Amino acid sequence: MIDSKLFAGAVLITVIIVSGALFSLSGGSPSMSIAAPAAAAGAALASAAEPVVPERVDPGGAVIANGDHLPLMIRWSNWRPEFGPSYVYAREADLDGMLSLDAPVEKMIMTASYEEVERLMRFADELKASGVTTVGLNTENGAGMTPGAEMQTLDSVDPEVNIVARVARLASDHGFKVVWGPVRAVTDQVSERTILAMMEAGLDGLAIQEQKFIETQSAGARLAAVERTRSRYLALAQRAGIEDFSFHVQIMQERCPDLQNCVEFVEGLEAIPVDSIAIWSNGPIPVDFVNAIRMQDTASDLIPNRQ
Repeated sequence: MIDSKLFAGAVLITVIIVSGALFSLSGGSPSMSIAAPAAAAGAALASAAEPVVPERVDPGGAVIANGDHLPLMIRWSNWRPEFGPSYVYAREADLDGMLSLDAPVEKMIMTASYEEVERLMRFADELKASGVTTVGLNTENGAGMTPGAEMQTLDSVDPEVNIVARVARLASDHGFKVVWGPVRAVTDQVSERTILAMMEAGLDGLAIQEQKFIETQSAGARLAAVERTRSRYLALAQRAGIEDFSFHVQIMQERCPDLQNCVEFVEGLEAIPVDSIAIWSNGPIPVDFVNAIRMQDTASDLIPNRQ
């Protein structure tokens, strides 16, 4: 196995840390430039260890790798051994720690613009050798997020114009899986022709942001909305010839004032099933919260009304 700490040092000569580098599927830090790798870095990469991928849960009822519950999708620095096999992600300015993480996880790079992905793809071989399998694209307004000109292309059916299709083509051509994480409303607003253009360009996963809605709506209402979106995208994936299109759903513990409602929501997601529970957090993710949404006995006191 490659010493990933040495690898990160050799490949990423310098990473300029940006203030406010906390990233999530619905927010993140400004993108950064990665310096060119050392000339000898390629020769040092003899072989790469196979990443540990959380087992996919199929509608047929395959056993989930992480005990009886869906894997999490979280920022790499929030991962804890108690969480088990997970998807972990980092932004460009925060890669060092994730690349050196030796844990049962699948590593993802979260991006927000074509320029950021283009920059990272210069180091595609090195990133894959360090265990990165997936490029995530979070299209969202805000500082350090998607440029306005790119946001305006989200419903374009032209794969040479649409930002998701452009990123999907670039990243998939370099051997990465591609997951799109739009604002929840955009997920349903984009046309079928647009979604097919994205999928035909290489998009093979979707992550939807439910935290705003599960805060104020019932678990039943949100599960119905998730199922409608999931069914639409899976049907389009079949038309595009994609058999393993992944589907992830994001929540926040800070936006679960009714914990039992969130627990019932996650319980329903496991029954659908989706591929992971993404958790965006403004700080460390409490183990008690993870235990609660996984309905562990140790969290029963946190959910007084749970039968």
